[in-house]
Amino acid sequence: MDKFSDQPKVSKLELESFDSTQQGVTAIELKRLNDVSIELRAELGRCKVPLREVLGWKKDAILTMDKLAGENVDVYVRETRFASGEVLVVEDNFAVRLTELLTYLERVKLGLGRVSD
Repeated sequence: MDKFSDQPKVSKLELESFDSTQQGVTAIELKRLNDVSIELRAELGRCKVPLREVLGWKKDAILTMDKLAGENVDVYVRETRFASGEVLVVEDNFAVRLTELLTYLERVKLGLGRVSD
C-alpha cells in the first residue's frame, strides 16, 4: 500500500501466452527423463507366516504362495501395480514378459491412481 493512501495499489494481471515455441521447450524438457531409472518389482506371490515358523526355517524350506504355478506375476512401480506378466528364463536370468498393462483409469478404480511417495 502507498504511504499516503489507504487504497492498495492495483495492477492488471498479465498471463503468458502458450505459443508453439513454448510447447517445443516442454518436449525438450521431457526428453531429459529418458535416462531416469526407476525401480520395478515383480511379485511372485504372498503368504502370511507366523514369526515362530520363520525362526525355525532351515535351508531348503518351502514357502507356499497365494498364487498357482504358471499364474502371472504382478509388476509394481513404487508400490503401484501397473502390469502383470509371465515368468521366463532368458540366458540363465529370470525375466517377465508383460501380458497385461493397467490403464490409468483402471488404476484409479483400484485406488492406485497416484504413485505413492
